Amino acid sequence: MKVLVYIDKSDVRGGIEIFAERQVARLRAEGHDVDVGSTPAQICICGNDGNCEQLGFVNNYDEIIVHKCASMATLEMFPPEKTVCYIHDHEPICPRTYAYTPLGRNCVRPGGIWPCAFCAPLCRGWKDAIARVLTQRRRLRVLSKFKKLVVISQFMKSRLVANGLPAEKIVVEPPVIRAGGTDGTYRTDKTSADRPDSPSGPAGHSIDLLYVGQLIRGKGVHLLLKAMARMRTPRMLDIVGTGNMEAKLKMQAERLGLDGRVRFHGFQPNPQEWMLRAACVVVPSFWQEPYGLVAAEAVALGCKVVAFAIGGLPEACGGKATLVPPGNITALAAALECR
Repeated sequence: MKVLVYIDKSDVRGGIEIFAERQVARLRAEGHDVDVGSTPAQICICGNDGNCEQLGFVNNYDEIIVHKCASMATLEMFPPEKTVCYIHDHEPICPRTYAYTPLGRNCVRPGGIWPCAFCAPLCRGWKDAIARVLTQRRRLRVLSKFKKLVVISQFMKSRLVANGLPAEKIVVEPPVIRAGGTDGTYRTDKTSADRPDSPSGPAGHSIDLLYVGQLIRGKGVHLLLKAMARMRTPRMLDIVGTGNMEAKLKMQAERLGLDGRVRFHGFQPNPQEWMLRAACVVVPSFWQEPYGLVAAEAVALGCKVVAFAIGGLPEACGGKATLVPPGNITALAAALECR
């Protein structure tokens, strides 16, 4: 089968990008002929100049898989009868894409003119936000015509159905997690039995509490630092990842008197190796995680996991983690003291 996998070009290699990379690798391993596109010019292959009136891939591909496509004009190019769209986050139903308000509260309302037209501009600026609000229903109409919509949790399916997308077209396919990979492809030759008795990080120091992920507001690392400051038993926290809040989090750790207990390591190519050596992996997200890949990976590796019970995180953890009420810093601190 000849397949086109489309994902917007991005300088960030986050969960969606990793998911798409693994899917392409799997499809090719199964013998499929797979092309990857990230711009309209790349999918307009009939003349190779991006100016053709009709897309050449209509007759050249058996299936088109879309992972991330912000442009409505590009989204409308895909033939609905051949297109499968993976919806990884809240972008189709929230003009802010995060499904929480500027006040830091999670939003469960269906998207629409009200109150989105007042909420979105506070994050994105008026011009971009109003454009997104006005095209939101148009986007949902396009998605509803696709052959299949794929989400990674029952939680996300419920959110899409609440926004008017047809339940019969929505399929739940959680990511396949196989413990032990260090090269981004996952292997099955390492399990929880391989965990060292005395966790030791790749940098040569012990790992007590571990956070892995982007350093952005919705991931809740600022809440984790507050919980660390409330703990009666001082514990060490290692942070693997980077993001636009890194400098603020370093200042917060210093302000809370945690500068000697919190270590920032930036991006690491093999976070699973850190998980295997951690006494506990913490997932403090306060936004409504569509799934929670880090939590699922940590559970698969046999790690102890503490997380907020929000969005798709309970599904990702599969009953094998300590879940605390969302945003409750006191409960998070107490759970971490028990790990």
